[in-house]
Amino acid sequence: MREGSIGPRYRYELGWRGFFLIHLHRIQRSLRRLIGQSRLILEKPIGVIGLVIIAFFALMGLIQPLLMSTVWDKATYDPFLGFDAAIESHPSLPSRTHLLGTDYKGRDVLSQLAFATRTSFVVGVVAALIGSIVATFVGVVSAYYEGAVDTVLMTLAGAFLLLPPPVVLLTVGLIIDMNGLQVGLLYGIFAGLGSLAIMVKSHTLSIKSKQYIQAGRIAGGRNWRIIRVHILPNLLPLLAVNMMFIVTGSVMIEALMSYVADTLTRFSWGRMIWLIQDQFRGGIVGLQWHVIIPPALAIMLFCGAFYMVGHALDELVNPRLRSE
Repeated sequence: MREGSIGPRYRYELGWRGFFLIHLHRIQRSLRRLIGQSRLILEKPIGVIGLVIIAFFALMGLIQPLLMSTVWDKATYDPFLGFDAAIESHPSLPSRTHLLGTDYKGRDVLSQLAFATRTSFVVGVVAALIGSIVATFVGVVSAYYEGAVDTVLMTLAGAFLLLPPPVVLLTVGLIIDMNGLQVGLLYGIFAGLGSLAIMVKSHTLSIKSKQYIQAGRIAGGRNWRIIRVHILPNLLPLLAVNMMFIVTGSVMIEALMSYVADTLTRFSWGRMIWLIQDQFRGGIVGLQWHVIIPPALAIMLFCGAFYMVGHALDELVNPRLRSE
């Protein structure tokens, strides 16, 4: 039996049990393919470094509430209201009790940095998912059905291509208050309806011209089945690569909005940098390099990590880069 086919004991099983076994077999086949691709990613040093950095930030975001409930004293390490009365003056330099020091209000910088990590993950994940879903729908429907549907959807994509997300989001951020979820949602829509939708359409057209697509139509396959079974799986590598770059762009925009617009209602790395410059503007000076460097470095490392993973994925799915 050739690899990837459904065995007779699955194919001829009737009822709900047969339905379950068939889909279980497909899930197992997808997992094996995913594991194989993951091994290829691990062969790329740049991809491994990116994954390690992402895992570090994920651990930081998950462990902060655990530390607050078990190890850290809430009155001292709360990211918003914490204050260490044992230290004579604030801001204070890094020490054994405060690994990254405290800001001018006596709040622990490490606790703030870890708490703000969750905002970046929310923004990046939401933007990547929304952008991929929107781009897949617009690109696949436009390429598969063509005609008036193609004209309308590509006109919409062209209009959004002329609207740069940074300018639009900064303008909206200056007018209304937004949280990280809303920023990720808006960025995902703009990213999905722009160049990514056009890329998905172009890739779908190349898949649509394959002989097995024509054979599926002749065999009586419905449109949704052809799209679901033959087109969408072939789009996953392209979408995976672009999701990494959407995460990078959305996190950068969120940090910029937090710094410039000051209308985000969720604490983030950009808000930490804004608070520092606001302190200097208010006449509060002193040794504060330990307060501004961690969030700035976190933004660069976080975005750089997703870029490295995206670059590694691009080398795997791009035959020209893989041959080089």
